[in-house]
Amino acid sequence: MRVCLYGNPTAGGGTSLDDLAAMILKAGHHVVTVVEDVRDARPLLDSTLECVVAAGGDGTIARAARALVGSQLPLAVLPVGTANNIARSLGVDGDPEALIARWHPERVGRMDVGVIDIGGRRSYFVESVGCGLVTDCIAEANETIAKDDPETHLAEARQLYVDTLDRLAHRHYEIRLDDETIEGDFLAVEALNTPSIGPRVEFAAGANAADGLLSVVAVAEVDRYQLAGYLLALRAGDAARAGLESWRVRAIAISGAERIHVDDQVMQVEPTRPISIRILPSALLVLT
Repeated sequence: MRVCLYGNPTAGGGTSLDDLAAMILKAGHHVVTVVEDVRDARPLLDSTLECVVAAGGDGTIARAARALVGSQLPLAVLPVGTANNIARSLGVDGDPEALIARWHPERVGRMDVGVIDIGGRRSYFVESVGCGLVTDCIAEANETIAKDDPETHLAEARQLYVDTLDRLAHRHYEIRLDDETIEGDFLAVEALNTPSIGPRVEFAAGANAADGLLSVVAVAEVDRYQLAGYLLALRAGDAARAGLESWRVRAIAISGAERIHVDDQVMQVEPTRPISIRILPSALLVLT
């Protein structure tokens, strides 16, 4: 296959893009171009390509995925990041060379992608959109936590979740879930396409990125200690589950947020203006 290799110059885990390109060539594919500036997704839509390879963590993979929504180019994922939530949701796991050896044009599946509308401006997301705890953690992590060492980054990010939840105040939101409306004070509201987000925090074990539905979690004050216990166990390396209630919906609207995250990006929003979120079923082709 003719592929574009898209990722950071040192794609995490000690595996460089040069190393990955050599593995891809060894497997019989042709690397048409290597894109090291992940902010520029334009080369991914080259009409001569047969596949885009995203090498890196969730941020890099999500950028590639968003660029390919609606196209006929499949995305191949090489998870060499820290949490690798997207890859895990697709069942993509293993060393890069073994994953590359599995690639074949006929091994193509589909993945759902989320859509968020804010004031008439539409954006895509791959992992989740939400407000409260996760948004606060992303904003602080971007300022305080380096990503040089994946294991250190994961541990520090999980500690940040514990500390942030401890001091977090709830906020009042109105949430419309398909045809049902709930209203109350919540510590976090998340519309998830993948089970885990952030430093591999599993908010909704039943989330499935290929079933045409979002999983929505609204963490109320009464859930604080349950979530804290889960985060403490996660920090300690235990295989625990949050066990939070979730709703399976096609669309959600949230009112009351002052800022939200869209995947790993944080933005300010108008609290009085509802944020509309929905799922685009099977919007992305992926090599499985």
